[in-house]
Amino acid sequence: MQLDFASMAVLIAINLVVIGMALPLVMGSPVSTAAQHAQKYFVLQAVGWGLILAAARLRGSGWAPMLSLAATCAASAAQWQMAQALQHWLGPRPLRSLVVVLCVLGPVGFAFLIDSIPQRMAWYSACHAIVIASLGWMCLRPQRAAASSWRYLMAACAAVMGLSLLTRSYLASQALFQEGFTQDSLPNHLFAIIAQVCGSLSLVSMLVAWRDETNQKLRDMAMTDQLTGLANRRALLQAAPQRQALAQRQNLPWAVVLLDLDHFKAVNDQHGHARGDEALELLGQVLQANIRAEELAARWGGEEFCLLMYANQAEVEHFYQRLSTALHDQSLHRLGFALHLSAGCALQSAENSPPFASLLQQADNALYTAKNQGRGRLAFAPSTTPPLLAPARAVELS
Repeated sequence: MQLDFASMAVLIAINLVVIGMALPLVMGSPVSTAAQHAQKYFVLQAVGWGLILAAARLRGSGWAPMLSLAATCAASAAQWQMAQALQHWLGPRPLRSLVVVLCVLGPVGFAFLIDSIPQRMAWYSACHAIVIASLGWMCLRPQRAAASSWRYLMAACAAVMGLSLLTRSYLASQALFQEGFTQDSLPNHLFAIIAQVCGSLSLVSMLVAWRDETNQKLRDMAMTDQLTGLANRRALLQAAPQRQALAQRQNLPWAVVLLDLDHFKAVNDQHGHARGDEALELLGQVLQANIRAEELAARWGGEEFCLLMYANQAEVEHFYQRLSTALHDQSLHRLGFALHLSAGCALQSAENSPPFASLLQQADNALYTAKNQGRGRLAFAPSTTPPLLAPARAVELS
């Protein structure tokens, strides 16, 4: 049985159309931005191969070159969608600007060389090869957590496809064959087979990437307080040992701070629970805006929040005053009434390094001390601060 290029193009086009239709069904709705770009990649690839098939059917007519040009545009657009997907999955990617430029120059050069089959094939194959090789390189060294399996598989597919396209470009540039891309020839047949295999493997890679992204979102949700967007108690308890160990190794001051919204029950009673939720959200936003990148803020439960800070007593006092002032001002502006904080802090130093559970209990005791002394103030655990140092200035309720 003779396998002509047109039959192979039909099979590839049908395969890509089916993939493009099945992906939204498999992924469901809504899907992430990266998954949307992946879906568009396969749809555009299907369009490209459909145009190649149409060009093969109209070989010799004036429409064939135009359809081939349209196919290059669809293929370049597909590669750009892939670059966008990788950007969302893996973080900012190197060579992204190069991909953009070549996705434009490839079809433009093809159009300029439309009357010369070897030259337009050589030009576009070379541009397309560099784009695909760049996409393979973009799969490496992610800036976000991503499994290596799908990244290496996609990079390997890109390397094979890039090499095959460079080979086609060389053959065309040396006039070793004059057939167009839509004509029957050994290079075209081999390329179609490679494209089909690499396309199938790329689909597997993207499905694994989408699965990993979904699992990561579930893990993040399990570690995030849904109301405030801060870490939850579970996330803080997991992070605390490593941060405490780092402070001990590098001889850094470390503070465990518990914060509590004063008279929060009165806020719920007087303004309603929806307003109370807004107050908690606001505190979460103010905390996130005032902590440093290496510090961690978490909702401990109810109206209590916990901070892990690389800070000494003076720095904790300064932070508390800054936080209290920001919360007071923003709550008046956004909620119409002032919010106040009580806080308790336990400090770790090179001379005093109790277990985290002990520091947490000391901070909790200090918080109760602050509340018993009139609220709206910061208190330090007695065992972690010199006895002559007074607590931070109280912030009076208005």
